[in-house]
Amino acid sequence: MSSSAYVADQMLTMHHKGALTTGVKQVMRLPFAGKVTYVTAAVGTAPAGSSIILDINKNGTTMYTTQGNRPTIAAAGTYVTATNPDVTTWAAGDRIALEVDQKGSGTAGSDLTVVIGYTSSAATS
Repeated sequence: MSSSAYVADQMLTMHHKGALTTGVKQVMRLPFAGKVTYVTAAVGTAPAGSSIILDINKNGTTMYTTQGNRPTIAAAGTYVTATNPDVTTWAAGDRIALEVDQKGSGTAGSDLTVVIGYTSSAATS
């Protein structure tokens, strides 16, 4: 019998309250290994003039090596289910950061929530 368990359907939730500005908004050091299964993003106030473009970094480097796949909330939109990043795994102790690469040019957009779904095989009882 295996001493570890497979844990599915877990979520990391990252928030940024208020009007968006560019830059890193939140960093988490994760005490377990994981693999991304989905990424969603939503804002309470839609951007105007241009889209919101987000990035997820692992230890300071983008997980979206295909930059065109970064989570993007269209101008006047409030939600996106993004393409999964090219780098989908992290190890115990890695730092995951939420970064705003672009905000709306008229209305920035505000009250951002990003959910990263993941699976993990590092569960212990």
